[in-house]
Amino acid sequence: MKIIAFLIEVFSWLKIVASPVLISAIVAGLIYLYLPGNLGLLFSSGILLLGLIAGIVWATRVWKNQGTTNYLARIYATPELDKINEEEKK
Repeated sequence: MKIIAFLIEVFSWLKIVASPVLISAIVAGLIYLYLPGNLGLLFSSGILLLGLIAGIVWATRVWKNQGTTNYLARIYATPELDKINEEEKK
């Protein structure tokens, strides 16, 4: 049971890391399209590496402070829709 909970935390950690990595990959791709060649590749690689490092730091802080599953659950929660559903039931 603890292994499953740990694997869920790891999967959630990866989801948090993916966000800055994807954003930096888009920016790096646009830079490489604008500056093709070695200089563009160097800048793009640096930006992608910064996005990866930022994602790892962010996800690790979330894991230590509140848990990645709890963090993502708060993000995915829709209290506005819950209020609408309660009103429809009445």
